[in-house]
Amino acid sequence: MSETRKSVPVAPGKMAIFTAAAAPTLEEAGMMDEMSFAHAGANDTPPQDAETARMVDGGRLTVPFRQEGPDGFSLVSIDFAPGYLLPKHSHSSDCLYYIVEGGIVMGQRELGPGDGFFLPAEQSYAYHAGPQGVKLLEFRKKTSFDMKVYEKDMGRFREKAMKSMDLAEVAAES
Repeated sequence: MSETRKSVPVAPGKMAIFTAAAAPTLEEAGMMDEMSFAHAGANDTPPQDAETARMVDGGRLTVPFRQEGPDGFSLVSIDFAPGYLLPKHSHSSDCLYYIVEGGIVMGQRELGPGDGFFLPAEQSYAYHAGPQGVKLLEFRKKTSFDMKVYEKDMGRFREKAMKSMDLAEVAAES
């Protein structure tokens, strides 16, 4: 069996077949700019190594498909562990999300398989993965975007995120 190569951008107007095995991570694809923060000093408390490791282990974002050029289509596959908490943030492009497995809690709403949501560019939002975690697909008509975080204190947010995952683990053991 040959080694799987990472996918590369596809020229617009061409049929393309893509595979999950060839999907680069979001970081490898270079599609998302480094996070920026709406509040000065929000990220002044550096994360502890254990926090960083847990957040990295709790989420996997891959890019199965993207076209060439800034206005090409892109598809990101997102997997978050049970209780994974996203900070309140926005992106510089419209996003369409579709939940494949598991679920999320967004405010007072619980969304599950077959549900989804649309966010226009610059609309802030947050959610956390449900008790089974979540697998969702993110569709865009852009191949690069930013992430602006609206949390006032990322140290406090990380504490909350760790507790959310702890609670999900305890619930799973029950």
